Amino acid sequence: MTRAIAVDWSGAKSGASSKIWLAEVRDGRLARLESGRDRGELIRHLIDDAAADSDVVVGLDFGFSFPLWFAEHLGATSIEELWDVVSTQGEEWLSSCPPPFWGRPGKGKPKLRHHFRRTERDLSGRTGSNPKSVFQIGGGGAVGTGSIRAMPHLPTLRAAGFSIWPFHEVRMPLVIEIYPRLLTGPVNKSDFDARQAYLDQGLPEIEGSLACKAMSSEDAFDAAVSAVVMSRHVDDISALTAARDETKLMEGMIWWPRETREATASSRGAAVQEADCPFCDVPRESVVAESRHALAVEDRYPVSRGHTLVVPREHTETLFARNDEVQADIWSLVSGVRARLQAELNPDGFNVGINEGRAGGQTVGHAHIHVIPRFKGDVADPRGGIRWVLPEHAAYWDS
Repeated sequence: MTRAIAVDWSGAKSGASSKIWLAEVRDGRLARLESGRDRGELIRHLIDDAAADSDVVVGLDFGFSFPLWFAEHLGATSIEELWDVVSTQGEEWLSSCPPPFWGRPGKGKPKLRHHFRRTERDLSGRTGSNPKSVFQIGGGGAVGTGSIRAMPHLPTLRAAGFSIWPFHEVRMPLVIEIYPRLLTGPVNKSDFDARQAYLDQGLPEIEGSLACKAMSSEDAFDAAVSAVVMSRHVDDISALTAARDETKLMEGMIWWPRETREATASSRGAAVQEADCPFCDVPRESVVAESRHALAVEDRYPVSRGHTLVVPREHTETLFARNDEVQADIWSLVSGVRARLQAELNPDGFNVGINEGRAGGQTVGHAHIHVIPRFKGDVADPRGGIRWVLPEHAAYWDS
């Protein structure tokens, strides 16, 4: 693979041509960074470009699909059938915003089985900014509009000879789904000085006038940096294979570099485990989010809807036996889980805490943190919260 193209997409109904940016890295350098094409023109350009030189991977910044349960609800049995439904119904969804879609005035977030695909749940807590739901089609950070207006273009690329990962056998030209926040890492992309400092510190592939263009806007920055990261991992991308898992074949996957994935797997494999501990051998299908040092799983005996446990990978009876780096990573995952639950369930509050030691109510000898969404009316009087572990001292306001 000699070329990497990244596209920062837009779902804007008008003026999309100024917001869609294409970046290409060729021979280890950013060779072009440009806007000015609307969605249809951009797709036609990619097809013409690949016809001239098919040894290219294209990263597109939008969701390629929906959660599996929604595809099943629509009656789609393949990704092609799902794209066909989006092509015929998508604009009506955007116009009327029926559930499960939300974000338009008067259209609040509904309570759903899942707002996110598995690939987005896997990324929770990794980016400093959690992925957004494809069902959100209005409000800050909405990705649904762009995704709905983009999915119908994927069959066009497929018909022109592109392989679209992970749905098809991998060959060039290849299309992958990207999430620029995952590729850029933490950076205040809305701030010019932050973009400039980021580019100055470690992207020699971006030089001269193209560097000036890359720092000129958040959209241009995302396209340029994403193309550079893709080009640095051509071996990883070339080694991709089609999915065999039913969920991935319908939901798709966001591509991210193998070295990051392997770092997570390595930390999990090196963790100290204990026989017969339920949290030392968590089935992968039970994991809803993870970080370097911790996993998040749904509680098997939830006290509320969404009750989730954050569990250190390494067996330890107390969280506070771990060093500061590990504790910081674990609490970062707690924050990510809380944000995901807030986005999915819109609870009215949370209880977040640890049962430590037998006297503290700990029944599993592997430390874990409870993240419990709370809803108005779930108890008659919620005042006092965790104080009710000692009921006779809970209601201090009656003293």
